[in-house]
Amino acid sequence: MVRWPWSARHEAGDDVRARVVPWALGSPLVVVGVVSLVHRLLGGAPGLETLLAALCGGLVSALLLLLLAAQAADRVDADARHRQDMLDAALRQALHDPLTDLGNRQLFTDRLQHALARRGSRGCAVLYLDLDGFKSVNDTHGHAAGDAVLVEVAHRLRAAVRPEDTVARFGGDEFAVLCEDLSDDLTASRIAERVVSSIADRPIAVGPERALSITPSVGIALARDEGDASRLLRRADAALYRAKEGGKARSELFDERMQAQAVDASQTEVDLAMAVEQGQLRLHYQPIVDLTDGHVQGVEALLRWQHPRRGLLHPGDFVPLAERTGLIVPIGQWVIREAWRTLQEWYAREGEDCAFTVSVNVSPRQLANAQLLDAVAAEQPAGPAGSALILEVSEELLVADANAGFSTLHALRMMGVRVGVDDFGRGVSSLSHLQTMPVDHVKVDRHFIAGLGRRHQDEAVVAGIIGMARSMGVGVIAEGVETTEQLSALRRMGCDAAQGFLLAHPGPVVDRERVLPEATAGMLHEVLHLDLDHHVPARRAALSPDVAAR
Repeated sequence: MVRWPWSARHEAGDDVRARVVPWALGSPLVVVGVVSLVHRLLGGAPGLETLLAALCGGLVSALLLLLLAAQAADRVDADARHRQDMLDAALRQALHDPLTDLGNRQLFTDRLQHALARRGSRGCAVLYLDLDGFKSVNDTHGHAAGDAVLVEVAHRLRAAVRPEDTVARFGGDEFAVLCEDLSDDLTASRIAERVVSSIADRPIAVGPERALSITPSVGIALARDEGDASRLLRRADAALYRAKEGGKARSELFDERMQAQAVDASQTEVDLAMAVEQGQLRLHYQPIVDLTDGHVQGVEALLRWQHPRRGLLHPGDFVPLAERTGLIVPIGQWVIREAWRTLQEWYAREGEDCAFTVSVNVSPRQLANAQLLDAVAAEQPAGPAGSALILEVSEELLVADANAGFSTLHALRMMGVRVGVDDFGRGVSSLSHLQTMPVDHVKVDRHFIAGLGRRHQDEAVVAGIIGMARSMGVGVIAEGVETTEQLSALRRMGCDAAQGFLLAHPGPVVDRERVLPEATAGMLHEVLHLDLDHHVPARRAALSPDVAAR
C-alpha cells in the first residue's frame, strides 16, 4: 500500500488518495493540452480565452475528483477501522476474561512460554491461587455476590503485584500470576505474601450492607531449568494443593519433595483409573452395634484398594486424589452397586426377617453429580433390601451445599434410601439445618468420642448432640469408640448405637455365626449390663461367611 509521506495516519484510504490525487492535480493541464491539440488539428491556434476556459474546466473537474476521492478514502478508512475494532474485540475476548478483564489461560500460557524462552539468568515464577470456600459464597449469597467477589479480587491482585507481572483468571475462583525478571527466589514469596494479605486483610463488599471475609491459598513454582509451561503450572497447582492442606490464607513453595509426590500422584491416578475395570477395589465392613440390646444393626462399608504393587490401601491413600481428578464419581457408583449387591444377597439368604443396613459414604463430588440418583436407582433391589441402604454425607458438605443437597437428599428419601450425617459436631452445622434436612441419623465426630472420660467439654458436647437429635426423632451413632469407658458413657447418655475398634475392626467378610468377636460379646455383657444369651441370638444378623466385598 502506498503511504503519504505527510500523513501520520497511514490508513486504508491512503491507497485511494495516492492513486487519485496525483491524477486529479494534473488533470487541468491535460485538459488544456487536449484543447490545444484539437485546435491545431483543425488548422488554427487556440486563443487565450479558449485556453483559460479549458483550464477552468479542468480545475473544476479536478476539484470534483478530489472531493470524490476524499469521500471514498474516508469510507474505506471507516470500514477498515470497524473491521479492526471487531478484530481487536474478538482477539481480546479470546484472550481475556469477560468478568474481570484479566488475561485468560491461553494468554497466560503464551506469555509464560515466552518468559521461559527469554528469561536467561533472571528468575521466573508462577503463582497459582484460588479462594478458600468460594463455593459457599455462590450457594449462600448468590452468583451476583460471587461475581462481585471475583471482580474485587482481580482488582486487588493487580494492585498487589508489580506492573510488569501478568495476572490471569483461569476460570471459577482460580487465578494465576506470572512473575518475570526476579532477582532471587524470595521475591516470588514476598509477592505471594502481598497477594494473600491484599485479599485476606479486608472484607469484600458484596452489597450495601454486606461484606465477606475471603482468604486465598497460593502455590508458588519457580522456573529452574525447565522450559515447559504446562509442567510449571502443574507444579504450582501441586504447591497450591499443599497450601490448602496446611490451612487457609497461606502460600506454599514447590520443592523436590512435592515433585516426587506429584510423580507418584500421577502414577497413582493412572492406576486408580484402571482399578475399577480390573476389579482391584474392595469393601470392608465394620459392624454398628445397638447399645440398647447389643445386637448388630448394620455395617458401614469402607472402601479399600488392593493395589497390585503397594498392597491394600486405605481411603486416605487415594480418595483425596480421586476427589481432585473426578474419579470419585465412577468409584462411588461402583461402591453403591456393590452395596446393593451385598444387601440383595444377604436378604435373599435370610428372608424378610433380615434387618441389616449398609452405610456408604458419599463425597462432595458425588452429591453434586447428577448421576448419583441414577447410580442408586440402577441396581436398587426390590423388597426390604431396597430400603436398607444408608448414604452418609459429611456435616460440612451438608451445610456448604445446603440448597443442592436438600433436593438430592429428598429425592433419595423418596427412593427409599436412608440418609445419615457423618462427622457431626465439628461446629459448622446448626439446628436449623438438622431440622430441615431429611436425615435419619447423625454420627458424632470421633474427636468428641475420644474425649469421653477425659474432658468434660467433650462429654457436654456429646450429651447435647444426643439430646438435640432425640428431641427431633433423629438417631445417634458414635464412631471411633475404642475404650470401655467411652462405651459406658455413651450408654449412660442414651446414645443409640456405636462403632469402633473396641467393638470390631473392619473386615472383608462378616461371619454369619459370629458377627462380633467372642471377647466383644463378653465386654458388651459387662458394660451394657445385658444378658446376651437372651437378647442377641434372636436378633443376631445372619450374614453369609462367603459374602466378601468385591
